[in-house]
Amino acid sequence: MTSASPNIASVVRTVFFIPSDFAENAKSLSDLAPTLPDDLREISLAFFDNLHGVVRTLSIPFNYTYSEIHSLHWQRFLMAERIRARGIEQESEREPAALKIARERLSEYLKGEGKEIIADDVLNRLHALQNESESLSAARELTRQGVVLVWSAVEVLTRDCFIYLLNRYPALAERLLSEQSNRKRFSVERVDWQTLASYGYDLSRNLGAFLISKADLTNVPAIRDAYGALFPVATNLGEKLRDARLWTLCQKRNLIVHRRGIVDQQYLNSTGDTLPIGTDLWVSPHEVEDLLEAALQIGTELIKEVANAD
Repeated sequence: MTSASPNIASVVRTVFFIPSDFAENAKSLSDLAPTLPDDLREISLAFFDNLHGVVRTLSIPFNYTYSEIHSLHWQRFLMAERIRARGIEQESEREPAALKIARERLSEYLKGEGKEIIADDVLNRLHALQNESESLSAARELTRQGVVLVWSAVEVLTRDCFIYLLNRYPALAERLLSEQSNRKRFSVERVDWQTLASYGYDLSRNLGAFLISKADLTNVPAIRDAYGALFPVATNLGEKLRDARLWTLCQKRNLIVHRRGIVDQQYLNSTGDTLPIGTDLWVSPHEVEDLLEAALQIGTELIKEVANAD
């Protein structure tokens, strides 16, 4: 097979997600986890797993293609050694000998020229898939779902941290509700007896759960307002929450979930995008990777602030 050109690699990456080392990219978050209280550690690990799950999901086409190509090369070596092993007198010894030598030869091959040859084969196969309409549609749908999954990870984290924080430090509610937008959003002027009973008549250890039942953190303004009030001097967190990528992530997610990714005027007004109304939203793998990076940075900074709260 001919060597894949750098241009093919660039073209393939516009459609298919090529995974990097997520554990290394998320090292700041994973290093933080062991220092956290048990409940917050669980929240942190769940966030890590959710984002890692996005990477695993988006990597399916690449991983499947790599496995297919690797298997073809393995079969080539194994078949050759099986033929050579026919010279062994004892038939029962032929297959073990063939397997052993084939593994050794494949390992040497992958350390040398085979590394580049397999990479080229994978790229050429992905490029061929890209030119098939069904495969192209499936790949684009996969990246759209990646956006949905990244936002879900952020939303779950901000919700869980909010509940943890206010359940643990109920006095922070005064800081939260000092902002008019939060008072209006959470609307806590009255608490009926039935609600009190559901919390065992003790809101001091359930205040976060109670407040989130009034208004969940399902959009960027709500998240910014809540954590801006709870951590008014957290400069780094404020910068992360103002990252334009968080807003973009939420708007793309909403369009995908509520409009099946069909561009409408509301999306254009919200994002300033210039796509024609009625066209399909196409999110490149690079863009999903960028949004995932933003989510990871925001989540790590949020967990740090929650861990240091008192």
